[in-house]
Amino acid sequence: MAWVAPAGRQTLTLYIAHIVIGMGTLEALGLIQDQTVGASVTASLAFCIAAVLYARLWAVKFRRGPIEALMRYLTG
Repeated sequence: MAWVAPAGRQTLTLYIAHIVIGMGTLEALGLIQDQTVGASVTASLAFCIAAVLYARLWAVKFRRGPIEALMRYLTG
């Protein structure tokens, strides 16, 4: 659980990253249309692994994800 817990505390950051980085990259490369189920599953797993690794590394230095920290700052 120590590896996935940081991802759970950064859900907003990871959701936005999934849209902007994940889907944006696939769109820019023209890989959104006409993909097989295998390609979709592979892309999803790759993003999930990258997200867990990123969240774990970020959590070593910071308590909250960057978007979560920004939202907490803006809302008091």
